[in-house]
Amino acid sequence: MHDDPLERMPAGARITLLGEGTDFRAYDVDGRDVLRIPRHDGARDALLAEARWTAWLARRLPLPIPSYRHVVLSPRPFALYARLRGTPALRVALEQQDLAAIGARLGELLRVLHGLPLDPISGLQPDDDPTLAAWSAEALSDLRTAEQHGHHLDARWARELGSPPSVIAITPCVIHGDFAAEHVLLDEDAMPCGVIDWSDAVLGDPARDLAGLVHWGGAPMLASALQRYGSIDAATLERARWLATCRAVADVAFGAQRGRPEHVGAGLRALAHVASM
Repeated sequence: MHDDPLERMPAGARITLLGEGTDFRAYDVDGRDVLRIPRHDGARDALLAEARWTAWLARRLPLPIPSYRHVVLSPRPFALYARLRGTPALRVALEQQDLAAIGARLGELLRVLHGLPLDPISGLQPDDDPTLAAWSAEALSDLRTAEQHGHHLDARWARELGSPPSVIAITPCVIHGDFAAEHVLLDEDAMPCGVIDWSDAVLGDPARDLAGLVHWGGAPMLASALQRYGSIDAATLERARWLATCRAVADVAFGAQRGRPEHVGAGLRALAHVASM
């Protein structure tokens, strides 16, 4: 019996690495399936939970999301789902993207997602850092990592990241938790056709998902999304802007460490977006 999930794929299958992050590696299998392999024990538990709650979410959202059809927990955990069509937006040239049109489509998705009932059947758990203290500490660490790799960012970011905004009176809702261009699939017309990687979905602050729009397309994209999503208060906007800064610095650090210039570029563009707001 093979322990390596790659060796458990059908003989002769064409297997190509799609990407890897902190928690998972993802492979294309014959252009039909996506194989996800956890990189540590915590990600194993997250994968099982994700398979459960995506089945609950998929029936309720206006865009396709992964639907797991095969989950194996031992001796080495992995999972398979039918590959969704489309290309991650991070890999599509910005000049090919109509950010206003994309924002409107994503605003509708987030309106539905954030309006879902807090159903215990979903298996979603509350956010484990509602105070943003851990976000702040990790962002400051990412800032140091970016600087160690030659990306000396403006001192204003350290000041801002060290002072997280207030989270008083937040009403938690169902959120993607890592909503970003790399997890939104675009079709041949560069319009959203799916959303992947739901491993960070929790019951939490809607500003976390809105921050992804700020990161991706700045204030114009957020404004377009809010026409479908609905208005937000100044405190939610402040948190979205701050969380987008955290995500931007994390991108620069990750890209610098892993030799991923597309992530470095996305992070630097996002900092420019935040600075203009």
